[in-house]
Amino acid sequence: MNIKGKVWLGTAVSILVIGGLTAMACIFLDGVFLALSLILGLIGLATGVYLITGIHRGINKGMHRVSQIVGDIAQGTVNPSDRSAEAGDEFGQLAQSFRSLAVDLYTKTEEERILRLEAEEQAWINVHVTEMAILLQGSVQIATASRIFIGKLASCVQAAYGALYVQKDGLLQFAAGYAYDDTAAERRQPIALGSGLVGQSALDKKTILLHDLPDGYVKVHSALGDTKPAALIIVPVCYEDEVVAVIELASLRDFTPKERQLIDLTTANMGILLNTLADVVRIGELLKETQLQKEELEAQTEELQSQTEELQAQTEELQMQAEELESQTEELQAQTEELQMQADSLHTSNERLQEEMKLTELQKEEIKQQADELKAQAEELFESNKQLQEQMELTELQKTEISEQADELKEQAEELLASNENLKQQVELTERQKIEIKEQADEIFMAAQYKSEFLANVSHELRTPLNSLLILSQILAENKEGNLHSRQLEYIHTIFSAGKDLLTLIDEILDLAKLEVGKMTAVVEPTYLKDVSSHLYRHFEQQAKEKNIHFDIHSDRRLPESILTDGHRLQQILNNLLSNALKFTEKGAVTLSIHGASAPTGREGQAAAEEIVFSVTDTGIGIPASKLESIFEAFQQADGTTSRKYGGTGLGLTICRELAALLGGRIEVSSAEGEGSTFSLHLPAAQPGTAVSQAAAASDTMSAASEQAKRGKSSFQESFVPDISISNPKLLQLAEMEDDRDNLQPGDTLLLIIEEDAEFASTLLNLARQRNFKAIVASQGDQGLALAHAYKPDAILLDIQLPVLDGWSIISRLKGRPELRHIPIHVISTAEENQQGLAMGALAFWKKPNDVHELEAAFLQIESYIRRRTKSLLIVEDNPVLRSSVVAFIAHPDVNIVAVATGREALEQLASHHFDCMVLDLGLSDISGFDLLEQVKTNRKLQTLPVIIFTGKELSKQDEQRLHHYAESIVIKNVRSMERLYDETALYLHRKHADLPADKQELIEKLHNPEAAFQDKNILLVDDDMRNIFALSSVLEGYNMNIQFAQNGKEALIILRNHPEVDLVFMDIMMPEMDGYETMREIRKMPEFEKLVIIALTARAMDEDRVKCLQAGASDYISKPINTTQLVSMLKTWLIT
Repeated sequence: MNIKGKVWLGTAVSILVIGGLTAMACIFLDGVFLALSLILGLIGLATGVYLITGIHRGINKGMHRVSQIVGDIAQGTVNPSDRSAEAGDEFGQLAQSFRSLAVDLYTKTEEERILRLEAEEQAWINVHVTEMAILLQGSVQIATASRIFIGKLASCVQAAYGALYVQKDGLLQFAAGYAYDDTAAERRQPIALGSGLVGQSALDKKTILLHDLPDGYVKVHSALGDTKPAALIIVPVCYEDEVVAVIELASLRDFTPKERQLIDLTTANMGILLNTLADVVRIGELLKETQLQKEELEAQTEELQSQTEELQAQTEELQMQAEELESQTEELQAQTEELQMQADSLHTSNERLQEEMKLTELQKEEIKQQADELKAQAEELFESNKQLQEQMELTELQKTEISEQADELKEQAEELLASNENLKQQVELTERQKIEIKEQADEIFMAAQYKSEFLANVSHELRTPLNSLLILSQILAENKEGNLHSRQLEYIHTIFSAGKDLLTLIDEILDLAKLEVGKMTAVVEPTYLKDVSSHLYRHFEQQAKEKNIHFDIHSDRRLPESILTDGHRLQQILNNLLSNALKFTEKGAVTLSIHGASAPTGREGQAAAEEIVFSVTDTGIGIPASKLESIFEAFQQADGTTSRKYGGTGLGLTICRELAALLGGRIEVSSAEGEGSTFSLHLPAAQPGTAVSQAAAASDTMSAASEQAKRGKSSFQESFVPDISISNPKLLQLAEMEDDRDNLQPGDTLLLIIEEDAEFASTLLNLARQRNFKAIVASQGDQGLALAHAYKPDAILLDIQLPVLDGWSIISRLKGRPELRHIPIHVISTAEENQQGLAMGALAFWKKPNDVHELEAAFLQIESYIRRRTKSLLIVEDNPVLRSSVVAFIAHPDVNIVAVATGREALEQLASHHFDCMVLDLGLSDISGFDLLEQVKTNRKLQTLPVIIFTGKELSKQDEQRLHHYAESIVIKNVRSMERLYDETALYLHRKHADLPADKQELIEKLHNPEAAFQDKNILLVDDDMRNIFALSSVLEGYNMNIQFAQNGKEALIILRNHPEVDLVFMDIMMPEMDGYETMREIRKMPEFEKLVIIALTARAMDEDRVKCLQAGASDYISKPINTTQLVSMLKTWLIT
């Protein structure tokens, strides 16, 4: 019963008792009953009072409980688990409500307290982070920033010890400490990644927290004593997931969570700061080094100029002295001959003495001995004179006669002694003068040699800054960010052009220096005259057209097909002569005539011999007769005035003359001023035997080196072909003959004929029309390339020897474009390069000259191939799982795939079916893959079948050479081998890119996109010149490559050991401490880097330097200054293929 019911019940009972008793008293007025009634009334009244008092006490108790809970709420001391105040009446319910309210308030209060504590901790962290940032603001040195950081962090987390290690060159170097014990010197030693707890934290990139450290680990020192820390924390400092430093802190208590959070936040900020400071330091060093090298270059240039002038003056002075000494020698020789005649007249009576005194140039050393003998004879005469005087005492009659004879003999002896003494002095003087002349001649020779070596070395030093200049100007000229206006681009092109001109001058100086020092050798090998003519015509034809000058080459058909000489040097001479002829000719013609002649009789003691003469004739300005001899001297020109019209250095003809002498020939010139000139290069038809043998040895060395440089189907020709604008309207104009370009209809089968010979092109055009083809004709390479892009023909007939752009370059460019690579190319050439053409993706190779039947068969093959929409592919793979995977990956309706497991099955399929391509694994169960490949390629019907080697076998160099002799491509099984295999099969099956599945189109485009292929490749630049590093890294970083650099070979070896993921190394040759040759040899000694791609950077691209690079372990080489187009082409060759 609740309180309200109890009150109402007590009140009702009291009223009823009192009312009943009063009623009874009124009814029965009896005294007994009245007394009884009064008693009962009193009892009822007492009962009512008692009940009311109990109810009041219960109410007070309930109110007290409620008041107590309210007080607890006010004081915040409510215990949510205390339920003692609860009861079942209204006050219990009220207490329960107040308790619920108190619990809610308590919970919210606790949450607010926790949030307040977290906010206070976060504010504490933020304050310290801000203070740290303010303290570090303005720090420009890593050491200063490290000291400030570790000191502030240690004080913030109340650490008793701290140390900061910064990573440098793969090692952790001590940078700063807090309460650090300097007596422990070994603690300052560099720490390798993975060494100790600090090294392990850096290697794992994880925080290490330790408790209960052993007694001997580390001590915290103070003036009062030592103690060990209670906790140690080691935290790596990272920037972009790369560890840049490690922090070590020790405390006398455990680190709190907020302290650990502060450590994490500050270390992240410190990583950014350290990386920024490292970049600032690196940039500062680069700028400082660049400035120093610039000043050195300017000083060297000035020194070079002054020393060149001094050497020139000394050379002239020495030449004058040599001429004076030569005249003095002639005078002395005349005097010597006169003295000899005098001696002969004095000793006519003595035949023996007369013969001894006949002096010659070779008997000058004997003159002194003869003089001594004459002196002895004179002494003997004196002795005999004494004897005669003694005899005079014996006979008076003979005394006078003997005295006279003695006087005469004495006078003769004295005269003879005087003459001999004079002769001796003259001989000694002559000998001294000859020694002086020889010394001066040696000095002249040494001065010339020093000059040449100095020029060679300075030329090498000039190429280094020039390399940076050309690369950076090319990068700016690309204007990828579009922030340069046309005027600035014009300035940049001017800088690049001037740099190229300077490079040409340096190359000429270098060639001249090598010739004078005698370091240039001729590599004698068969040189085909037709190749020389074709190259020169392609090179100069366009230049002649631009000047409206007729240019032609005539070759005597009676000449041999080839001559033994250095083809490269021959090209260099003729290039210079033709370039001069075009430069000095404003109108008329320039002609190169190649014919035979007889060598002059008796030259060098030889009989008349056959010569090959290359005559360059022009109708230019001509050369005055007074200048004909001087034009071959260095730095001399026909027009050397300050107002001269034509540029140049005057070194070209000097180099040509020296090169001609190197090849055993000579250059002759005939000219008339205002009428033109003829320069004739005379070369022997056959080199002397010794030269041939020496050249053959050199040729063997070079061929071995060049074979190493030519990998697969890549060619360096791609790097040197001119830039062709395929959208140039001039290239799409009407051909020299009337073809079908204006008569094309949808559905026509179009054939593109690229052929220089107009008659042969006309024959091919007529045969094409007879086979119902439509055909268009191009007579030069750039025009053919433009027509291929514009018309996208169904097939191409291609000659190799073409003007402007040769056939190999056309194949390379067409097969590099996804929309054109499917076009079948039929090569028609006189060259014996059928395997190279097939390897580059050509469908067939026909050798000129062809008869009509062969040409008809060729057109039949073209027609059959075009109409056959489905291509056949044979896959020879012994692994069933991989075989099924390859089939599934390549499968498409346009490819009919036959897959076999053994070599025997492959031969059966090849014998009974036609296939357009074969994929061959070398590891077969029944027959060696090499033997199967040889059987296929020696079969006449299968010689042109493209074979792709798909193997996981580790190939030796001998294996690679053997495979490249027969196979078109080699794909090594790895994570991306299926993509490469798909790309190669699509190339050799001539599959149309647009008909491939979308994902396969994207795959091929990605493979042939250098930017995608280069992305995230790891490149190591090894060069001691910061300018080269800056220039090269600027180019490579544009392709999103990861660049590391080292300034010498030792640093490179350390980086490779710590970063084995490096994909390619650019290695400079001339470096301090360890040069490029030694570094490459050391790298090749490491098994893991046996096949690492190393590209040598050579400043002097001499043949012997290139051979040394390849022999030392270089995969390839590139000469400075670096051509960025050639650089990207080389990266494609090594990183993509």
